[in-house]
Amino acid sequence: MPYDYPVEYRPDLLELLKYMGAEDSKPATTPPATAVTKEQRGMFRRENKRWEAYTTGNAYMLYLLNRTTAHTFRVQAYGKTPVDAVKRWYRGLDGNDKHTRNCVRVVAVHACADTNTSQAGDLLMGTQQNSFPY
Repeated sequence: MPYDYPVEYRPDLLELLKYMGAEDSKPATTPPATAVTKEQRGMFRRENKRWEAYTTGNAYMLYLLNRTTAHTFRVQAYGKTPVDAVKRWYRGLDGNDKHTRNCVRVVAVHACADTNTSQAGDLLMGTQQNSFPY
């Protein structure tokens, strides 16, 4: 399936390709065609529905602490309530993420002020972290 828009290359890059003797090594303008089977389409559809169900509800920022290295980080989780978001994050997409439950502890839950930049809003549960709001 060719693209509808023309592809133009920077002249300096074309000169470099000519200098290197690689005139025919321009990037292809069409993506490689791969056949998708009926089973793969069904699998993609099911995975997409699972992801949409996983990301429904209100957005929350979870501040996490690694139990073994004391490394702190944060993730964005979704749920109807903050407790639901924490449970959903611990459970994971596959529903059985025991390693995450054993190795990571949620130390704070914030409302998500901006889902695009994952900026934390008001503290809802836990203790305030030094890296707030980022």
